[in-house]
Amino acid sequence: MVVQKDREKQLSSALKFEPKRILVFRIGHLGDTLVALPAFWALRKRFPDAHITLLSNVSAKNAGYPTAQGVLPAKGLFDEFISYPNEAGKAASALGFLKLGAAIRMGRYDTLAYLMTRNRDEGRVKRDLSFFRMAGIGQHFGTKHLMTNFLPENGKAPLPEVEPEYKYLLKCLSEEGIIDAGQGISTDLLLGGDESVKAVSWIELNAGDTLAGKNFVAVAPGSKWESKLWPEEKYAEVLSRLITQKNIFPIIFGGPEDRDKGERILQKLGMGANAAGELSIREAAAALQQCKLYLGNDTGTMHLAAAVGVPCVAVFAAIDYPGRWVPFGDNNVVLRKAVPCEGCHSPICKFNHECLEIGIEEVCQACINLLDRSGFK
Repeated sequence: MVVQKDREKQLSSALKFEPKRILVFRIGHLGDTLVALPAFWALRKRFPDAHITLLSNVSAKNAGYPTAQGVLPAKGLFDEFISYPNEAGKAASALGFLKLGAAIRMGRYDTLAYLMTRNRDEGRVKRDLSFFRMAGIGQHFGTKHLMTNFLPENGKAPLPEVEPEYKYLLKCLSEEGIIDAGQGISTDLLLGGDESVKAVSWIELNAGDTLAGKNFVAVAPGSKWESKLWPEEKYAEVLSRLITQKNIFPIIFGGPEDRDKGERILQKLGMGANAAGELSIREAAAALQQCKLYLGNDTGTMHLAAAVGVPCVAVFAAIDYPGRWVPFGDNNVVLRKAVPCEGCHSPICKFNHECLEIGIEEVCQACINLLDRSGFK
């Protein structure tokens, strides 16, 4: 008991006072939210009695983008959610910040957990902290590791391999003594109830009347970024081989914008089911739990699959640093080709997708190896 109290005292050494109301600042899209799950759960474990609120953003231009509130559990992790739109124009942006500052002040938060991405430079960090101080937040943590591990958004080739984003976020907490660096990680989405019932019902309706004996493979051939798209005809060929060699049943995942692509792939295969645009994010996560493998691009769906424990074969464009956005766990295969233009961080490719010249045989073999390693029958 004494040892435990000493440890808690040591972990709290970076804090002027024990937080009672914490505001967690983490923005981005689906993947950005999911890779932060281990850090979110570490905070909840460390401060079980605190009122913890997540501050995230929504896209005013892209209303279809999943929100943090749409994927995270409604209860058990955060007590409250605040979001703000990325509005265009200086006037709209200024008004949005005034409204956000007022909302934060009304929340009476005493502590800020700053869990932003590594492309936040020192100037932007200081600007953010100044805003939160003006909104009444007296202390903060999470910036020390960021300030010494800044990653330029457009790196120059050859790019160094970096630690995964989820490990970086945990270090933002551990290096300031907020959490123990050696503790385990959790990616629990607290799925259950209606979400699981809806997912199972959808699969039974679209893939057969029973789940028993079905070798479901999740396929995500889409992406919001054109530069990340491995050709759909190559996905069709890999899946055709897996159907023949491993008796798999493909299920397409993604948003409504991916549905037509999924239909074209399944038409070539003559079998499979298309869940793109038909399930909510959390229902999709529950459906992914029924799959033996994820095959797809570097997408939010990939991180969703990894969060629920599905092994991943992911085809990565070389638009970012190697290692940064790899999925959770060790039972995954990431296929990425280094090219002279790597690190472009561009949604549209200007060089004929050279980094995505990854062969069908290589992808197919990676899937077979992972399926065999997982005891696939």
